[in-house]
Amino acid sequence: MVNYLHINFYLRKSTRTSAYGAVYVRVTVNRSRITLGAVTVISGLDLPKSIMILCVNWDQTKQRVKPADPQATLINKAITESEQKLRKLYAQHEGFDVRMTSKGVKSCVREGGKMRPSLPDLLAMFLAERTALQTRTSTLDTYRFKFRPLLAFLKQEGTTDQAAEDFTPGTLKRYRAFLITKRGNGERSADKTCQVVKTVLLWAAENEHIQKNPLLNVRIRVDKTPNLECLSQEELALVRDAKLIPALRSVADCFDFACHTGLAYQDMKALTPASIRLVEGSHCIVGKRLKTGTEYCIPISRRVWELMDKYKGIVMPLPKLGDYNPLLRQIMLSLGIEKRITSHTARKTFADWCINELQLSEEATIVAMGQKAAKELTPYRKTRPKRLLSEFPAELLQANPMEPAQGQKVTPFLHIYKAS
Repeated sequence: MVNYLHINFYLRKSTRTSAYGAVYVRVTVNRSRITLGAVTVISGLDLPKSIMILCVNWDQTKQRVKPADPQATLINKAITESEQKLRKLYAQHEGFDVRMTSKGVKSCVREGGKMRPSLPDLLAMFLAERTALQTRTSTLDTYRFKFRPLLAFLKQEGTTDQAAEDFTPGTLKRYRAFLITKRGNGERSADKTCQVVKTVLLWAAENEHIQKNPLLNVRIRVDKTPNLECLSQEELALVRDAKLIPALRSVADCFDFACHTGLAYQDMKALTPASIRLVEGSHCIVGKRLKTGTEYCIPISRRVWELMDKYKGIVMPLPKLGDYNPLLRQIMLSLGIEKRITSHTARKTFADWCINELQLSEEATIVAMGQKAAKELTPYRKTRPKRLLSEFPAELLQANPMEPAQGQKVTPFLHIYKAS
């Protein structure tokens, strides 16, 4: 591949006095021009950001400072170092047969990047961009958590400094095996973690940090998460009345509280005494969901008052999320409840309670759940026969189909057998 690189050093006059200026470097890379900055910065000589010279001492033809200027030796050395640095970078691109881009050159010489950055380099750049975009701290922590096994794998393989473009589909397969055998991940969890690598490489290619995405044609199939089930009121009563040791009882009470408020784990953790307000003469829990920023208003039911009285306020003894879900499963297993239970099950149970037991309207349920539109309620909503029968006209129902109404005959049920 033949790349085109033209280097131009020029004098940029000071905005304070036109008699002085600083020497800057501008490059044209394959018909794309970009200013890299002052030569004192590009040279890497650890000089002040901007050293001024007299404009009359700049020789544009030779692109050097005339010897008459006091800073001539220093600036000319910075110009030479900058030029050598750019020529070396050009030779590397030609040697690896890689296309140069103006943005890539700037990343290499100005921002300390590499011509072929490694995956750890890309991860750091990815986090830096997200931080600059003011991404939430919790989201950044999630990214760091997901990057941790990848860094451990690269260290084990001895490829920490290897170019990200060399992360082949075969390497991805070894990473997946590493997650399952060394990190104890399930297959679905391993697939989701592998998707993180593909996401970062896709981002890097789109932002021209790498020339090609080595996993562009790799498709990672992740099985859908089984739908969470809600608890029935009978099962919730079992949890409420169960004889448990104090540590498990507090966990069960936290879950019970969430089942009667619909609050997500992080929203429960954010509750304060100020969350309780008087709305239209009734005490409610009011706030904004941390995930979406949507307001919620939850009337405080009798059961919630009982739990608040037990724990002397609205702040519940929530354990860490990593401990909370395993403890919930332990409680359910001891009670014979064979369902896929997580902290989010409580939110589904609350929605089921509102719709099928309290028979609240869709609009009222949305307000209590802290949702913006009816479509957000769809994953939580499952109308049961109890709700159907409560709304079905009573005059159309037969109390006992085996007892005929006055003047009517009963036709016995026919048993239909499948033909052999």
